[in-house]
This record gives sequence, C-alpha cells and structure tokens, in this order.
Amino acid sequence: MTADAAMYTRSGDLIFFVNGNKVVEPSPDGEATLLQYLRRKLLLPGTKEGCGHGGCGSCTVMVSKLHHNSSKIIHYTVNACLFPLCAAHGSAITTVEGVGKPNTGLHDIQKRLIESHALQCGFCTPGFVMSAFALLRNNPHPSRDDVERALEGNLCRCTGYRPILQAMEPFTKECCPMGEQCCKNQQQSDSQAPEDVNVGCQPTQVPIFPPELQTSSEYRKSVCFEGPSWSWALPTDLSELLTLKSKYPQAPVIMGNTTAALSIKLGKFNSSKILLYGGNIPALKEVCVVEGGVSFGAAVTLSELSQHLTQLKGEIKEGNRKHFPALEEMVGRYGADQIRNVATLSGSILSGRSNSDIITLFTALDASVCLASVNGERKVGIEGLSLQEMEVIKSVFIPNSDQDKFTHSMFFKQAQRRTFSLAIINCGMHVILSDTRTVEKLRICFGGIADKAVLARKTMDLAVGRVWDDDLLHKVIASLSEDFAADNGKPVDNYKLAVATAFFFKFYDKVKRNLGQPMSDTNSLAPLELEPSSSTQFYDPCTEPGQPESDAVGRPIPNISSEAVVSGEAVFIDDMPKLAGELFLSLVMSRRAHAKILSVDPSAALKIDGVHGFIDHRDIPGKNLWGAVEKTEEIFASKEVLGIGQPIGAVLAETREIARKATYLVKIQYEDLKPILTLEEAIAAESFFGGGACTHQLEGDVEKGFKESDHVVTGEYRTGHQEHFYMEPHGAYAIPKVENNELEMYCTAQQLMNNQESICEVLNIPQHKVNVKVRRLGGSFGGKDTRNVVISAPVAIAAHKYKRPVRCVLPREIDMEIMGKRDPFLGKYKVGFTKEGKLKALDLKMYNQGGYSLDNSVEVISTATDNFESGYKIENVKLEAFTCKTNTPSNTSFRGFGGAQAILIMEDILFNISCTLGVSQEQVRAVNLYKEGDTTPHGLKLENCTVRQLWEQCKEQSKYEQRMKDVKAFNRENKWRKKGIAMTTEKFGVGFPPVFLNQGTALVNIYRDGTVLVTHGGVEMGQGLNTKIIQIASRALGIPVDLIYTNETSTERIPNPTLTGGSMGTDIYGPAVLDACNILTERLEPMKKKFTDLSWQKLIQKAYFQRVKLIATGFSRKAKDGDWDRNKRVGRNYDYFTYGAVCTEVEIDVLTGENQVLQADIVFDVGKSLNPAIDVGQIEGGFIQGLGMATMEEIEPDATGKMQNCSPLSYKIPNVRSIPRKFNVTLLKNHNYVTTAYSSKGVGEPPLLLSMSVISAIKHAVQEARAQVGVHGYFQLDSPATVERIREACGNQMGGI
Repeated sequence: MTADAAMYTRSGDLIFFVNGNKVVEPSPDGEATLLQYLRRKLLLPGTKEGCGHGGCGSCTVMVSKLHHNSSKIIHYTVNACLFPLCAAHGSAITTVEGVGKPNTGLHDIQKRLIESHALQCGFCTPGFVMSAFALLRNNPHPSRDDVERALEGNLCRCTGYRPILQAMEPFTKECCPMGEQCCKNQQQSDSQAPEDVNVGCQPTQVPIFPPELQTSSEYRKSVCFEGPSWSWALPTDLSELLTLKSKYPQAPVIMGNTTAALSIKLGKFNSSKILLYGGNIPALKEVCVVEGGVSFGAAVTLSELSQHLTQLKGEIKEGNRKHFPALEEMVGRYGADQIRNVATLSGSILSGRSNSDIITLFTALDASVCLASVNGERKVGIEGLSLQEMEVIKSVFIPNSDQDKFTHSMFFKQAQRRTFSLAIINCGMHVILSDTRTVEKLRICFGGIADKAVLARKTMDLAVGRVWDDDLLHKVIASLSEDFAADNGKPVDNYKLAVATAFFFKFYDKVKRNLGQPMSDTNSLAPLELEPSSSTQFYDPCTEPGQPESDAVGRPIPNISSEAVVSGEAVFIDDMPKLAGELFLSLVMSRRAHAKILSVDPSAALKIDGVHGFIDHRDIPGKNLWGAVEKTEEIFASKEVLGIGQPIGAVLAETREIARKATYLVKIQYEDLKPILTLEEAIAAESFFGGGACTHQLEGDVEKGFKESDHVVTGEYRTGHQEHFYMEPHGAYAIPKVENNELEMYCTAQQLMNNQESICEVLNIPQHKVNVKVRRLGGSFGGKDTRNVVISAPVAIAAHKYKRPVRCVLPREIDMEIMGKRDPFLGKYKVGFTKEGKLKALDLKMYNQGGYSLDNSVEVISTATDNFESGYKIENVKLEAFTCKTNTPSNTSFRGFGGAQAILIMEDILFNISCTLGVSQEQVRAVNLYKEGDTTPHGLKLENCTVRQLWEQCKEQSKYEQRMKDVKAFNRENKWRKKGIAMTTEKFGVGFPPVFLNQGTALVNIYRDGTVLVTHGGVEMGQGLNTKIIQIASRALGIPVDLIYTNETSTERIPNPTLTGGSMGTDIYGPAVLDACNILTERLEPMKKKFTDLSWQKLIQKAYFQRVKLIATGFSRKAKDGDWDRNKRVGRNYDYFTYGAVCTEVEIDVLTGENQVLQADIVFDVGKSLNPAIDVGQIEGGFIQGLGMATMEEIEPDATGKMQNCSPLSYKIPNVRSIPRKFNVTLLKNHNYVTTAYSSKGVGEPPLLLSMSVISAIKHAVQEARAQVGVHGYFQLDSPATVERIREACGNQMGGI
C-alpha cells in the first residue's frame, strides 16, 4: 500500500523547524498530532494539552511558512492538539519555549503578563503567550478589539481575563497618543522582511524564519511519509492528488484537521491506512474572479477567506458584492483564530455538522462546488452534496449579487456563548426584489434544526411574487413552523422556531430599512454591541507606615512562579519526563447507569500490541472501598455499577493511545436495573443519603411569623450542574521503589492526606511507605478535593502489581463525564413578609443531587444551610435539607460549596417578594440587610459586619440610582433589547466546623548562603497560597522575598496535611509558617544583638558555625471550643465572615435570549489584604466563573444517565468576550479586623457568590420585556439562565406584529 503511494510521491523525511532548530523525522506517525510530538519526542512541555479538541487554546503554537504563491512569510496560530504532525513539513513552529526564557530574557508579552498579575494556576498561560505573540508578529500595534479577537480561542478558568487584557494594553494603538499615526502602524519598507520584526524582544531572542525553508525548493515538492502503521502523502499538484484518490478512494483528504482529527482518533479511517493532505496544493488555494462570481479554492481557510473578501472589494463592483457583509459576519462568528487559520471551505462543507456556519450561509447564497476526479469535473449545489468515491472538492463558487436589482443577504447565529461557540441555530438569508419590491427570489437556510442544514422551501415558495410588506412578514412567520415540522421530522423545538422567526423579522426589518421604509420601534433589532472591555481596581495601601522594603506583607507582588509559568517551564504532572518502563493506565468504565455486572472479559484488549495488562477489583490487595466522609465507594465496581463512568477496571499499555483504544475492546455484560437520574425522581422515590433530612434547623417561631406577615407566597427554584473545567485534567503518577513496597505518588489533589490514606488502605501498606506529592495544580475549584482517588488508587494498584512506573491523565471528555460537578439544587419555599418587604418567616426545603456516592454532598448542603440567607436577616426560619442519591456521577466540592446554589434560591425569594409588592428588588434587599450585632439563623452573632457599609459604598461608586434611570430610559426607547440592573450582597462563612481540621504544619529551613526553603501542607492551585506564605515569611524573618523559596507539598515532609480548600489555605498554613519563622528568629536574636552590622547572609554563616539550629517546624492550632453542632448550637461553625456587594448591569435580546454583562462594580471586604493584586484576581476570577454558572454552563445527563456536553466544543465557559465590558473592583478598607494571618481574610470562594447578581439583573431586564406585552408578576428563571430560558421567560414578544 505505502509503496504504491510512493509511486506518485517521493518518499522522504518529515522536516520542519521548532524554535529555530531543525527536526528530521524519518518515520513519522501519520496519526500523530503536532502536540504529541512536541511534548513526547522533543520534550517541550510548555505547550499544554488541556482538552484535545481544539476548544481551550492551551496548546496554541505559531506556525510560520512561505505563502503558497509568493515569497511572503505568513505567521498564524494553530491548536497543536489538532494540527497533524505531518502537515508541519516545511514549516517553522514557535512554541512558548522559543518566545522567551528566564535565563535568556523574557519577551515583553511575558513581562507584561507578570506585571499585570495575569496568571494564577498558569496552565493556560503559555497558550495566551502564543496567541498574543502571533498577533503582534502580524500586527505590531493592534487595536483593543484585535486583542480580544486574537484571544477568543484561549480559555482561562482562574483570572477572569481582565488582567490578561490589561497586560496587552500597552501594545494597542489606543494606548499610544498618536493613535492610528503611531510609528508602529506605518508601512514597512520593501527592504524590511516581516520575519526580522520581533516586537518586544531582542533581535536574537526569537528565532528568525529558517533561510533553508526560503531558499530550498525541496519543501515545495510532493512527498510521502512512511509511518509505522500509516502513510501520509503530501502532493503539491492537483492531478497527483486525484491520482492518489483514485488509487485509494477510502483515504480521507485532510486539510485543517479540525473535524478529521476526531475521526482519525476514533479509527474511522483505519481501513485505508493512508492519509492524503491537500493543504500544499496551490490549485486548491486559488481565488479567481470568474464570470458571475468568485471561485474559492477548496483549501482556502476561513482566515484567508476574510483577507480575500477585503482584497476583492477592489476588484468587484459594489453592486456585485452585496453579500460580502454576510460572509464577513459569518467568518467573524466562526470559531476562533486557531480554528479559522486552518479550517478550510471544503473541510467545513464536508464536516457533516447540521449547524455548520459555512454550509448554512453558502446554501442560502446558492453557492456550488466543483468536484474533481481523474474522470473529470462536475459542478453541483451544496444542498444534498454527495461525493462519488474518487472525488474531491476542487473549488467553491459563490455567485455575485445582481447589481441591477435590489439584493440583500444576512447571516444569523445564536449560540450559548457570543463567540467561539457552535450554533444552537444559525441561518443564511438572501433575497432579490424587483423594482416593484416584489420577491423574485428568497432563499432561507437553517442549521441546527435537523440532521443537516435545510432550506425553508415552503416559506421560500410562498414569498415569491409577493410584495415585501407586513403581509409577507405575517405569512412567512406562520409558514416557518410548517417548514420546521417538515424538515425536522421530530417534535418542533419551540426555542429554535422562535429564534428562526426572530431571524426573519430582523432580516425583514433590515431590508425595509435599505428600501427606505424603516419600521417603527425596530432600532434595537441590531445585534448587542460588544465594546472592548475596560476595568479599574481600587484599594488602599495595605502596608504599615515606615514598613521596610524587605517586608513583603501587604504588597502586590507577582506570583512567585510567574517566570516559570510564562515561559512554559512550570511543571505539571503530565509534564514530568517519562521514566524507563513506564506504563500508561486507561480506565475501563461502566456504560450503564445502574446494572449488575455479569462478566468482564479483557482478552481482546490484552491481544493488542503494547498492552501489558488489565486490573480490576481482584487485583486489590487491601480494601476496595474509599470515601471522602464515609468509605462506601468502590475503587473498582465488583458486582454492581451505580452510574455511567464508574470505574470497573483499567488497561495498562506502553502509550496512552494504545491504552485508550484497548479499553474499548474490554467486553462487559450487564443486567440492567432501573436508574434514578434526576432530583425529582430521587425525591419521589425518597432516595436520600441517610434516609431523610440531613439537616433540620429552626430559628424562632415560623408559624407565628407567618401570622404576623402581610403577605405569604410560595415558590421553587432550581440550579443545574456546573463543570469545574480546571484547565489541567485529573492525573496521577506512581513510581514504585525497589524495596519494602515504598511508593512515590504524584497526584492532582487538594487533599494529600485523603489520597495517602486511600492508597494505603487499598494496597494494605502503612502510610509511612507512601509519599504523596503535589507541586502545583492547573486549577481545581474543589474538583480535585476528593475525586482524584478515582484515578490515583488504580494507578497505585497497577504500579504495585507490575513494579513499574504508571501514569494516568484523563482525556478531557472522560474527565468531564466521570468526575463530580457542582451539586444541582432544588429549593421549595414558603415566605412571609410585611408590606414593606421585611422578611418575617421562611419555611424552606432544599434538595441537592449527590450522585451515586456520598462524597462531600452532605457537607455541601450543610454549608448551604449555614449561608443560604446571604446578607439578609430573617426573623423566623424553618429549614430542612436532603441529599439525594441518583445514578449519575458523584458530585463533589465546588467553589462556593453550596453557597452559590443557596443564595440563588434566596435571591429568588426576594425577587418573588418584590414582584408581589411591585417594588424593585433592591428595595427589598435594602430593608433586610444584616447589621452589626445581628445573629444568623444558626445563632452566630455578627461582629465587624460590613454588609451595609459595602452596600452604600457600592451604590455610590456604581452610580446605581442614575444608572437605574438610564436603564429605564433605554427600555422605554427600545422594544427588542432590554437592560437590567441589580444590586446584591453576600455573606459567606470562612472556617472549618470540625475542630480537627483546624491545624497546619510548616517546615522552614535556612541554608548557609542565607536562602530559605519554606515547606507547608497547603497546595498551590492558582490562588496565590505560596506567594502569600513567602510574604509572611519575609516579614517574620525580616528578609526580601527573593531569598525565600517554596516548592512541592509532600506527605514525607509534612505529615497529615489538612486539605487546602474553603478559602482556608493561608489561614491554616500562614500561622504555621509564622510560628516556624518566629522560632528561628528567636534562636537568631542573640547573634543579631551581638553582630549588629552583619548582613543576613553573613549572620547565617555565623549562626551555622555557632551550631544554631537552622530548621524549625511550625504548627497552627486554632482555638475552638468544640465541633460545631448546628442543631444544639454548640461551638462555632466559622471563624469569620466575608462580605461583598455588587452592582451588575446586563442587556438582553428579547427575541433570542442573547445577553451580555455590560458592567459590574464590586466592593469587597478582604480585611487587610496580604497581597491586594492576588485578592483582586481572586475576586475577578470567582465572579467570571460564577457568571458561567449563572448564564451558560449547562451539563446534564441524558435519558440513559450519560453526561452531555462533555467537551469544550459544546460546554461553554466564559471566554474573553463574555466578561463585563466595564469591570470595576474595590477592596473595602477594613484593616482593623483581627484574623490569624495579619488581619487578612480568605478570598477564594466568596466572590463567586456575587456573580449570582447577573441572574437578578437578567430578571429585571426580562421583567421590562414582559411588561411591554402586558405580563406582570413573578416568573421563575432557573440557573443557568441560558439563552433558551431567557427567551422563554420574555414571553411572546412578536405577538403584536
């Protein structure tokens, strides 16, 4: 087979350059991606694997190559996880390692990211560096909008994006007082080659484009690579491609690989074993103006299409290119730069996606394709396109608009996220009108409503011959529902039908305007505007008067790992070098929600070359049970599976690819049992952990409160799952030692003690023989609190059995499918209140969905009961809480730990009250705010309660009252777009109720050169814990931070470490470090007095020779009276409360549900900040993560129990375009409140709760929309408030048209 391929192309080596170094690969793997090669062969781990789907941008690299028909060098970003290795032939690849390094000099982009505090966990940072680097390489002085567009394809779960945009601000033309006349915007001379321009770095720092690639013609010749199992042919001539296709008709033609990558991964092309690459064929890149239109080559990318459209404006008369704006709109909404740069017209057309933007618009424009084979060419329409066996797409023809007739075209798209999101529904529309404004031709194509894009034929036929007037509008609206039913063949999706109708209404209005007949009240039919984001951050100095420069406490110093992070040198588990004999583990998981296991047969998997073994419950030498609270969950299911994704066994193989493929060959027979999948099903079946209410709380006399109330209303509210989407997937790495069953374990875990204990019980070995280590986590947010045992225990079992190193890193889709989520909640309430809105009584039942095991779900709902009332005082409370058991993946800790769900229920209660009384939500909130000295429903007296102070300061700084007037004025003037504004507050307890958790240990070593190593039991996961710890040590020892270092956390150094969570990391481990430093300072004090003129380094030298002990263990043990008992009200559940207030303004499209946060003004109480920059970053990051929970993040099980949307392509977290267009954060000056760590407060979790204000603001906007159609009163808008739910809540807005 491969020899035949070589007949048409010469065999050769794969040659490309990486960071200026030539790479020659004689036998490349045709299935391999560039990412795999960079990380595993070239050992360049700076390019991260975050998702493997091209959806997160962590793997972004820059590709540079000669343009196909010129000597121009082009630079563009790609997702290395999708980019085929063999497609790199003749290219120069730049990774983050090639941009800048700490030892050779950082690029200005990297420096700015550090200075702007634009990194937290750091996993995503290299991808942002590369996207920004490529942007500046092509456009040395971009606009702020250019920056946001370039970063659309890069996700960050930590920072909230604001500091990243701030880091790029100095590079933008808006930052230069010369504006467009900035010297960097001036045209380069012809003698200055683009590759010589290295913005923000020394000329020698960034590799120039290799001269060999410019001068040698070898890279422009056809070649075939002979891999171990696949051949990869790169023809450079169309006839050669057609010959190869005739010889191998089953071989796929690869272009951008954005769609084919998954097909290759799933083995859909295994029958051919040869891949044909069409991206190097000049004929497929040609763009020609031909009679009647433009012919675009099949290999033209979306980015190239955008460039060509600009160029063609100078070649085509304006009347013949009236459809160009629709094409430009489509390109702008298509993917992100990393996708647009490689996705081709032909690949998109053949993708098969029913919601393809290109198919939808091209079909509406009546485009056609030219198909070519060795037998000739033929032209066919895109609708119903079917290629014959040997055919390929040669070109796409887009007809001109008729300059002599009125023609208009538009593209519409509705998605969960504004940018870089697949369409829920999209639409292309094209109309030609006669001189009498009669429809001569109307083409409407919808995507996302059926298995393929469909033309609305009945509607199109109905319109022909009719005048473009309101009668036509009414008939089209009525006809579309018939088209939907006919084309879909399934029950009509009411949301999609409503949006389709809205699309036509907007199209109709635009045409009327172009005809000079604008409709009334349609100014707001234009899309929501998306101005570049801006921000401010305010805080008072947190240092002491006269504080020495060496004392870092209170200073906004950067993250201590910043240089390693921005250069890609920061090491995560999957970055650790592979050891000799290492095996990779892949889990074999249940495919049933609830079933008995009848048999497990791994024999077919074990026959695969490279597979070394299979393990299941029979290979466990100890206990097959573990649990965060109760040890009731099996490591490997033995007799019965309780949820899809529950581990049954695992395959061990030489590579992860072999292991993953082999898992699908393990045959499991089941006997299905009836599953319980939803909260409602669990409540009906009384399927509760513990058998009933896990919490019962009573404050005052509820029945008496109801009698004293002027009004009593009831309601209920639901919240959904939320995926943590930490950028680094779960991983574990076990290295067995030669003797005595010792094991070294690297885990992505917040709880080292939990992992150590579970592993030891599974292996039946004592804890002193297992050393669990964590250097850093690429994000966690509670998702790595307990659930890492699901993979760390199997990895330990395998390493113990085979006596070889074993690694497991979950693919993103598996991580999302099987790991726990935020618990969904259901709240059912009855509330009594006065005519002023004062809360008198509340009877509340809360249910959370735990999944198939208990994990932390009881603790989650317990925390919810402690914090449900947020910042509002309730006189009489009856509260019951139930944790439901369902046959879905076990849910777990998540930032906010039940508080966010409970606060949403509470805010809905207040919204219900405001609707009943006919007053604003803010009026109801204001009369119920806590004040100093109030007691909570669980009996805690509030001390230093700053809720009212925060509320008033936020109200003043945000100019709430004036903005409310502006919102009302806007809503009066705009029918189809509405704004909403809301002020909310939050109160969240920080502290661990069980006494035993309130302990921390630290170890401080001073070395002879005066440097200090601080080790503690906390885990750095982006929250800045290590930085704050070093700041504390800096003050305690009186030395600058550059003398202090902290590296990994280890159970060998710090035994029994308390979990890092609950915003308690600094509170637990800061005092322990301070204790150790104070011990050392006390030991050194006599020498300081004796040698007053010695530097620190010389003092330590003296101390060593005087045999002063230069190591100390510190311990923190918070004073607690006893464990918290919420029923008896004994003890104290929290050490203190954090408070915050926010004013949020949103805008919605009432016809589609599309929404955007316009402005968020946050005022937050963090006490006296140890590091204001870190705390502001936590506030912003928490708010944006909560914004995702509130508006777009939706992941629910289907009817079988399988979690849906397990990919960043379908599960959407906020991106850089999602954040508030104005984002302002102020830290309240509250420096006198005493806490354990220099009067600072924990700040990791509480800020997320403020983002629930987004839903309150959306409710206000929806209220305004409902009022204009005569609908008033309370309505339920559950979380997340997706575009579907918002549009449904707005009601029938087009009924009066």
